[in-house]
Amino acid sequence: MTNIDYSNASVAIRDDVTASHNKVIAHLTSPGTWWAASERRAIAEEARAARSCQLCADRKAALSPFSVNGHHDGPGDLDPQVVDVIHRIITDPGRLTKSWYEHVINESDLTPERYVELLSVAVLLNALDVFSTAVGVDPAQLPAPKDGEPTKQRPTSASTDESWVPRLTPSQADAPEWIALYGERSQVSEVERALSVVPAEMHCLNNIAETHYMAFRHVPDPRFSHPNRALSRTQTELVASRVSLINECFY
Repeated sequence: MTNIDYSNASVAIRDDVTASHNKVIAHLTSPGTWWAASERRAIAEEARAARSCQLCADRKAALSPFSVNGHHDGPGDLDPQVVDVIHRIITDPGRLTKSWYEHVINESDLTPERYVELLSVAVLLNALDVFSTAVGVDPAQLPAPKDGEPTKQRPTSASTDESWVPRLTPSQADAPEWIALYGERSQVSEVERALSVVPAEMHCLNNIAETHYMAFRHVPDPRFSHPNRALSRTQTELVASRVSLINECFY
């Protein structure tokens, strides 16, 4: 089992942050909903490689990413189309389009559910790696994948409304699947809803969001400020907005 250690970090790291990151690493190398543990680990490794991929850098600098061909730097243990999706998500998310997504679904073995889980694994690993770089420690080693099979459990009420992928909608706020995921909240963030077709990924995202930012249930309340944080709510939102802008966050 991997135990992340931030004792040599350039700044003091709260214990709950370390614990949350260890949960993420365990999650990434466990059987998922639609991907086996070995595949999830391979997705994470490919996401890690994308940040130093020369093809991705060349595409990022080009007027259109589709004008640059080549091979991605990385392990290459997954289908090339899957590898390309991972690299694009990590390195050039601001230029992903619905037509690109539909092409990916129609021309590869990816289903919408597998795409959502892949996206979650890639961005969770990337978040941990960027954090490690920021505090001056080496990225966490990924442990061996755990045994087990994907659950393949899908919320039956998830559907495609105005979104690219199937998800639960607020009109279902009194449905058992909505309540199991969001409790009694009738309104949830778009980020939460984007992962709702794969609930295990939404729960993992919420865990790390609560540690780094705040629990999603508190976001709509502008008066909420975490009692154990050095930053006020106003300061937190300023930092979050700036980071989102730099990262070309769609939302």
